[in-house]
Amino acid sequence: MQEIDMVAKAFNDSVFFHSFFMYFMPIPFLINLYTLFAKKNYTQINRKIWFVMPMIFFLVAVAFFSGIFVMAMQHFHINAKIILMIVTTLFIFVGEIIRIKKLKISKTNEKLMQGYLKFCKILYGADLILCILIILMGKF
Repeated sequence: MQEIDMVAKAFNDSVFFHSFFMYFMPIPFLINLYTLFAKKNYTQINRKIWFVMPMIFFLVAVAFFSGIFVMAMQHFHINAKIILMIVTTLFIFVGEIIRIKKLKISKTNEKLMQGYLKFCKILYGADLILCILIILMGKF
């Protein structure tokens, strides 16, 4: 009986750890969206986004590893909510990689830079909406 209680406690603690860190996921996107709309200098925008980027990758890594751990404790049972979480995590990860590649090209031309900033606004807006959607799905 005590073993079952310990397994349940470990599972609850794992879910809490995963959820706790995922509540921080929208923060870097809010910071980046604020930067994109408030700053007008390309250098300031890129510097601010560059300093927030490690936070995004850290949170994606925590989401991935803690999510795998929680799924393993559930014997890899997958439902629609878990699929949405996986898709969102991959979307954020791949979006950041594409954004970095676009930045390397966009630094050479002002017109390309304006397109890059538009891409960033769309990307971070979509990331923010997906994160909030997942948080709200967890409540219900």
